[in-house]
Amino acid sequence: MCRWRAFSGAVIAAALLVFADAGPQTAVAQERNVRVEFGRGQSSTVIRGTVRGYEGANYRVNVRGGQRLAVTMDSSNGSNYFNILGPGGGDALFNGSISGDFADIIVPDSGDYVVQVYLMRNAARRNEQARFTLRIEVTGGRPIAPPQPDFADGLSGGPDFFQVAGVSRGDALNIRSRPSAQSPIVTRVVNGEILRNGGCRMTGQTRWCRVSRPDGSDSGWAAGRFLIEASN
Repeated sequence: MCRWRAFSGAVIAAALLVFADAGPQTAVAQERNVRVEFGRGQSSTVIRGTVRGYEGANYRVNVRGGQRLAVTMDSSNGSNYFNILGPGGGDALFNGSISGDFADIIVPDSGDYVVQVYLMRNAARRNEQARFTLRIEVTGGRPIAPPQPDFADGLSGGPDFFQVAGVSRGDALNIRSRPSAQSPIVTRVVNGEILRNGGCRMTGQTRWCRVSRPDGSDSGWAAGRFLIEASN
């Protein structure tokens, strides 16, 4: 009789442990869904938020086909990334764990695009927290040109010089050794600086441009969304 009671008690205790473990997993698997709205006359917005564990945050933004959708994220946690999903879901148009902390894409179709913020599994299972700042910008609206492997070949496919523009106040644009957000930084430049254009190309969904200072120094790669044609 005593052994039966001991056995029964062990089974009940094990069952309670299973239920106690299942609860938190369900709670942290929830996702927040937020509609992104721009202010009158504005084309961008800045969102500050937090995710923890398996919790995610989905930001829905309506974009017309042919417009440019640019997203940049700064985070307190190196395992915090974002993806961009199209109106029909499916495969990500941009995968932050592969392509880095900013995206610059021309959307193919009109509809709601989802910026999905999440923690990688290694951090999520430790129930880590990430505080992030997300900048979402929608611009343009020209017809989509057929995709090309290169936007420019040397100096023949674009302006001779770019001007840095669109960088947040007090911040600077990273010039990197290769066309990747994970590559080492060669130098940093601020709005208004003039850079020589050495040609642009697509890496995934991001346009990168080879640039250098007018004297040819500090050659590297910069995100094309922060470069406009220099006025002179």
